[in-house]
Amino acid sequence: MPASFFVAQEMGARLGQGYLLLTTLSLKRSSCQQTQMKLSEALPQSLILLDCETTGGKAGRDRITEIALIEIANGKEINRWQTLINPGISIPPWISRITGIDNQMVANAPSFKDIADELWQRLQGKVLMAHHARFDCSFLKLSFKQIGIRYSPQVLCSVKLSRSLFPEHCSHSLDAIIKRLSLKVAERHRAMDDTEVILALLKHISTQCAPEAVHSACQQQLRRPSLPSQLDASTIDDLPETPGVYRFYDAEGQLLYVGKSINIRQRVLSHFTDITDRKGMDLYRQLSHIEFDQTPSDFGAQLLENQQIKQLTPRYNRRQTKNKYLWTITLHENAQGYHQLVLKQLDLQQELGDSSHGLFRSQKQAEQTIESLLIEHQLCQRLTGLDKRKRGACFNYQLKRCLGACCGAEIPLKYNLRVNQALHSLKNPLWPWPGPVIVEEYATQYADQSHYHLIDNWLYLGRVRDQQEAWQKLQRGSEAFDVDAYKIQLRFLLGKASASLKITPLTGMPDD
Repeated sequence: MPASFFVAQEMGARLGQGYLLLTTLSLKRSSCQQTQMKLSEALPQSLILLDCETTGGKAGRDRITEIALIEIANGKEINRWQTLINPGISIPPWISRITGIDNQMVANAPSFKDIADELWQRLQGKVLMAHHARFDCSFLKLSFKQIGIRYSPQVLCSVKLSRSLFPEHCSHSLDAIIKRLSLKVAERHRAMDDTEVILALLKHISTQCAPEAVHSACQQQLRRPSLPSQLDASTIDDLPETPGVYRFYDAEGQLLYVGKSINIRQRVLSHFTDITDRKGMDLYRQLSHIEFDQTPSDFGAQLLENQQIKQLTPRYNRRQTKNKYLWTITLHENAQGYHQLVLKQLDLQQELGDSSHGLFRSQKQAEQTIESLLIEHQLCQRLTGLDKRKRGACFNYQLKRCLGACCGAEIPLKYNLRVNQALHSLKNPLWPWPGPVIVEEYATQYADQSHYHLIDNWLYLGRVRDQQEAWQKLQRGSEAFDVDAYKIQLRFLLGKASASLKITPLTGMPDD
């Protein structure tokens, strides 16, 4: 059974202008002793539970307004600390409504720089645990970095811990945990109260889960792979936990590999874990230096990765070259009224027609697609071009895999409906805008500035600073169609991910 407890909020003496708040949590003595024993076996010996309140969700733009932490040593709480922080910027009214922290409350509070030394001493050498730890850690790292301190802790995320140990629950947010454990929280979205919820979760875990399971779940997050011998460990500490592209180089500066991720640091570290193939081992042995480019989101990361692989030709990437020609499937109606599939080679300088279906790198790839459609939809071998005979039933009709369009046994209307159904998923969407567009990739918590991408009729022309540069690129017109960039655009511009992008038709063409 879960340990019973209650959260009691005590308003302590306000220090200075009143930005220190102490909070206590009580447990039955027997339950507390049991919890401490199990926590000491399963959790890191030195652990900091922490929560930050901020002026918003973007670490590059917003600032911390409150920090609270609870220090755990050998499974036992030994210290608490909390302070409001003057962020140096205005707190938006909607944030104040959520957190209860307004500009007046932080007016006389210390800046992050004022409390940085004390906070650093409390955090140094300890494992940091937070709920959605990536968020809190990104604000701490950037705040320390702005005053010249590198902070790169070992991190445990209590969301991941809850998800790992209690997979039967759908949600693992703080609100869901509060409801699940029947907690009474005085001030939700205040740093100490939210930190106490993490503490309550740990106490619940200690009574419900075997120490071995807790230890395993923690170690899975904390495990840091062995780094390549030629790679400076500080290089990993400098990697951001943001979307973007990373590049691996050997000791001579030769480019080995280009990759992308929504979390550069995590993805890079994954290259050094459980290496099972020769390519991975070769990369591990040769890697000496890492460079990266950050992007606001996965959209920019995918486009940039595709661009750099083709321009820089890294040694260990799958060869991606810009095709001079592509193949597509088109429809033609024969004299009897049946739809025939015809392969057509596309010149990449011309626009896609509305009768084209699919884009393929080779004729063989297109034919393989037709073969799969033929089997799935019982299409005719002869009318799909796979049987070169000009008359008579196709071989599949004899095997009862064709319904007889080739010999008049199936009427054109029925056959053509099935052909259209088979090709529906391959239909190449027409360019939905009247002309070129600029796609704004929003600034996020991972990027201070937006990126602007110029695209015209599925032709990716690269990043631009403004409309004038966009028109200059269009007038040069040197780029050819890239099927990989095209597929990235389809996923983001016409899919659900478009909600994070702003698409604006290009206007105001300058006079010659």
